[in-house]
Amino acid sequence: MLKIPYGLCDFERIRTKNFLYVDKTRFIEMVESIDYVLHLRPRRFGKSLFIDTLDYYYDLESENKFDELFKGLYIHENQTPYRHKYYILRLDFSGIQNTASENLEQGFLRRVTIDAEIFINRYKLDIQLGDANSASGVLDSLLKGFRALELEHKIYIMIDEYDHFTNSLLTGDGVEFLSVLQRGGFVRSFYEVIKRNAGRGPVERIFMTGVMSVTLDSMTSGFNIATNITTIKDFSDMMGFTTTEVQELLKLSYTNSRKVGEIVQLTNDEQVQIYDIFRENYNGYLFSEDSSSKVFNSTLIIYYLQHYLPHRVPPRSLVDANLNQSGATIESIVGLKNQEQNYKIIEEIINEKKVGGTLQHFFEIDKRFDRNDLITLLFNIGFLTIKESGFTIKFEAPNRIIKNIYMQFLGEMVQRRHNYKLDTSKQECAVEQVGEQGRIDALTALVSDFLMHTSNRNTLKFDEKYIKLIYKILLSSTEQFIVYDEFPSLQGYGDLVILKAPNSFAKYELLIELKYIKKSDTTDAEIEKELGSGTSQIEKYMKDERLATRDALKKFVVVFSGFEPVRLLEL
Repeated sequence: MLKIPYGLCDFERIRTKNFLYVDKTRFIEMVESIDYVLHLRPRRFGKSLFIDTLDYYYDLESENKFDELFKGLYIHENQTPYRHKYYILRLDFSGIQNTASENLEQGFLRRVTIDAEIFINRYKLDIQLGDANSASGVLDSLLKGFRALELEHKIYIMIDEYDHFTNSLLTGDGVEFLSVLQRGGFVRSFYEVIKRNAGRGPVERIFMTGVMSVTLDSMTSGFNIATNITTIKDFSDMMGFTTTEVQELLKLSYTNSRKVGEIVQLTNDEQVQIYDIFRENYNGYLFSEDSSSKVFNSTLIIYYLQHYLPHRVPPRSLVDANLNQSGATIESIVGLKNQEQNYKIIEEIINEKKVGGTLQHFFEIDKRFDRNDLITLLFNIGFLTIKESGFTIKFEAPNRIIKNIYMQFLGEMVQRRHNYKLDTSKQECAVEQVGEQGRIDALTALVSDFLMHTSNRNTLKFDEKYIKLIYKILLSSTEQFIVYDEFPSLQGYGDLVILKAPNSFAKYELLIELKYIKKSDTTDAEIEKELGSGTSQIEKYMKDERLATRDALKKFVVVFSGFEPVRLLEL
């Protein structure tokens, strides 16, 4: 029976200790057709595990482990000419941070030195690194020493999270970011050493992973030999899990991590229910215009199963805290350049649920940062994905979790721009009142207060769409509910449908129909007319079995006059 490999990226341990492994080895032969590879994916999509798989496949000293580690996998029956033909130089930049005790250059030097020493000790090579005081100097010394040994095989360089530390500098106008990448910068100098030693030198192959291409692009000619396979159809599901892979892993038997010897097998009903949760919260990533195969965030799938399997109980949070995704990630990109333009694009994504643009194939932050640059970076970090292709590409947020992060970011952004501070204690009480009592008066009062302080009173297009947006912002702080706007029923689209999340303690769910009347048009007769219209719409929505069968569903019509609620009717 299989164990859940949460947090593991050690291919040997996973394969020898009976952990779940989703076979991605069919991509090895495709990757092998390209000498220098760059592959970008959002955080925690399985990049490190894939690199570790490549390591064991190409490492010349792992040949005696081939059958043990790869038997039963695609590549075992489809071996390639370069299997176990390389010295593997692994470089991992994921842990480097810009701190008071160690700046980026010092951290970069320390990491490269450690990895160089690991390489020397791994293959017992007679190489002396000397006293180099730069990462480029350490690497140059290592490669010169390797060349002098005149060995039969060459080096395969594998770089994990190549851009992790430089991406932390993507704030302000990018001056500090560019300073470490352009001519004379310590990062560019390091990659220039790799470039000089590639091909006829001791380095024959390179595989690099990361999140954004902007770091590599900003080095210009410092490193222009890599083929970026990020959006190529053939590699679209090399990272992450496909629909078929997820459905198959739900059918497998697992060991109970809490009780030794106990086997856990999901029932058919559980498989369907859990897959629906996965589809809505972890799926939706489409990385190629030419593909139609969406993938799930693999780490979140593993995270959910790790929590669910022991006691058949969903995790309290559907988001793994280790992913650390928040509105701050969006803010750092939005704040890079042209902030006002970028804020409008974010508002467009949230209000229209999609945005049109094209993926940039090259970044020049020192010269421009336009709409398509922002869209591409949001695509790179997994906050946008391809919805459909045409003259331009239509992008959307891939799933509910990312949509929620946008809502939180928008709420914070609006408050900052209008110098308004939402009372979070009142927000928490209002959300609790919704779940515990099925009441929305406190929540609606907060919506009104938010609108009063942050909305443009002269906005001609103001309507219930904006009111609905504020409800969603206020509810985005909790994981107790799943909030749908324009919920498709048999008889129309419900403004707000607030349903319990899989891990929810809420007793009630809500259906809210919103109506808006301009202050100047508000009369008792108009209010009654809108109440009647909302009541009729809800009656139609309730003919849909998905709503009609929910026993604890509370139904409301709320009429706003301007920014103030003038009638709140529970049906």
